Amino acid sequence: MTQLLTRFKCVASTALLALSTAGLATIAYDAHAAAPLKWAVVSSNILVRGSGTTGFARLGPGRYEVTFDGNVSACAYVATTRVVGTQALTVFTAGGHASANGVYVETKNQGGGLSDAPFHLYVSCDAIAGAERHAVVGYAASVVRASGGTTMAFLGSGRYKLHFNRNVRSCAYIATVGDPANALVFGPSGVYTASDPTDVNGVYVETKNPGGGLQDGVPFHLAVVCPAGNFRIAAVRADGTAQRASSNTGSFSPNTGNYTVATDRDITQCAWLATRGETGTAVPFTPTTVEVIGGPAKNTLIVRERDLLFFGGAVANQAFHFVAAC
Repeated sequence: MTQLLTRFKCVASTALLALSTAGLATIAYDAHAAAPLKWAVVSSNILVRGSGTTGFARLGPGRYEVTFDGNVSACAYVATTRVVGTQALTVFTAGGHASANGVYVETKNQGGGLSDAPFHLYVSCDAIAGAERHAVVGYAASVVRASGGTTMAFLGSGRYKLHFNRNVRSCAYIATVGDPANALVFGPSGVYTASDPTDVNGVYVETKNPGGGLQDGVPFHLAVVCPAGNFRIAAVRADGTAQRASSNTGSFSPNTGNYTVATDRDITQCAWLATRGETGTAVPFTPTTVEVIGGPAKNTLIVRERDLLFFGGAVANQAFHFVAAC
């Protein structure tokens, strides 16, 4: 069995990385020619790249504001930190402090202390017709803003169902703890997703404290991103295989807690989002941190998962959802 698994990983790795030589020049990303997506990639103190960005400011340790070329106050803001060490950092979002064109971001250690960290940010405004849905849920378990036709049911402590006006079973669900307005985000909690078991238009969400227990009063932003020209998506099982994905997109796990995602285009100039979420209708019982880092080829990305620091912070295999926004 061990020999077969090793052989599978080698074959998968070779097949996926081979995409890096399969005509990427014809599908390379040009940020200035892109559709009206809004996203940003930030190092600890500089804007590295973005789409629709007009400004960036570091407001203090772990505190940032990214400004875009239009009002984004009706949108959802989701983010993922980039791997920089052996302890995963966390990221939280809110509306801009300077203007309605801005998104405020905090990066923290798992104890809740502000700490500089690189991150990828995506602003979900349903810019590509039919390819996105979004929702922002507030402290009182109510929808503050969302795509048209969205409803929510509060299922009990830290448990929610979002119902959208389309089938979302082919999509990826990216969720971030975030203030629904522009207040500071004090609590270092987490948010986790799955498909709703009885509704193909539904996304199931759990919010949890840093110890992994269900917790009420945690606001969150949710972006539902479906396969489309400017996106590459995948919902990846704990074993590294994709439950669903964009065409010519796949994944494998070379070792514990590390996943390689490969697709058919150069994604080095995109934003990379990944958050913990089940790929089917199972409850996302075990929480982890999820971070991203560039892969060995231009069409690849590494996703790294760790147990919460409360449980030791060791690398761990759990399902996740991934989006490259270009």
